[in-house]
Amino acid sequence: LKGGLILTKALCSAHPSWERDAGGDLLMKKGFLMEPSPYDNSIRQHLYGNYLFRRLELPQRFLALVQVELLDLKNVTSPSGSSSLTAYALLRLKRQGSSAPLNHKARSLDSACTQPRKISKSSGPNAPASWGSLVRFRFPLPEEVNCEGRSFDTDRESLFKGPPTCLQITAYEKKFMSDVELGGADVNIESLGSGGQIEEWVPLRAGKDGITWFARIRLSLRFELLCLDASLDFSETGKKERCPSVGLEKISKLSRLGAHEDHKQGMKNSISTPDFGIFGNMLY
Repeated sequence: LKGGLILTKALCSAHPSWERDAGGDLLMKKGFLMEPSPYDNSIRQHLYGNYLFRRLELPQRFLALVQVELLDLKNVTSPSGSSSLTAYALLRLKRQGSSAPLNHKARSLDSACTQPRKISKSSGPNAPASWGSLVRFRFPLPEEVNCEGRSFDTDRESLFKGPPTCLQITAYEKKFMSDVELGGADVNIESLGSGGQIEEWVPLRAGKDGITWFARIRLSLRFELLCLDASLDFSETGKKERCPSVGLEKISKLSRLGAHEDHKQGMKNSISTPDFGIFGNMLY
């Protein structure tokens, strides 16, 4: 059973319970508004949709897609208009609190690099877009969780706390010998809702040089409906083989060794239960 077109459309348009109850008092805590952001609410809505598909044993699942358009690049020290240059950017989605750098020397596997583009000379606040680079980030929503992203299986590790909420960008000028870093910035995307978009000028900070360049970017969020591969083994045995639990393997190893490991292997002795601080039930 894959679900017909009418059934799929009906499930996609189903409203979660908190939306059906909308119109009541705002959720307040200690005088502060505790309502979820448009971004979090969009994630919750589609987690609810995935829950309905999973409950009916249908293969459809929503996948989040964040699109980043690099429109223009401007030097504030040149009010009459920046001279033409060839530029590109490194981008990645990250979670709040992540301090991983984004540059050529320390670039993570989940980052993207745009093709070098020649940016022509422009002037004025409403000058036409001259950069024209585009990057799309896709990430799946977690399985076997409720609408808050909380897992019902207490044996699962807490790998990430929530979806990525920040866009990290670093711009470079392409040079013959060595590329020049123009600056970087972190852009919060929590005000981005499903089907909506944000366009703004972002200041790029370049270390001790301060802010010299501004990048004009446009962000949009949407959710794509895909189908799970029917050829995959989704049994419990198949899941353990494809996605082994690091924490459970560690516990099993310590149990076999009698909670003792050799110093020569770089491991400390342990006579107590392992640290369960890495475990949780929030998965993304």
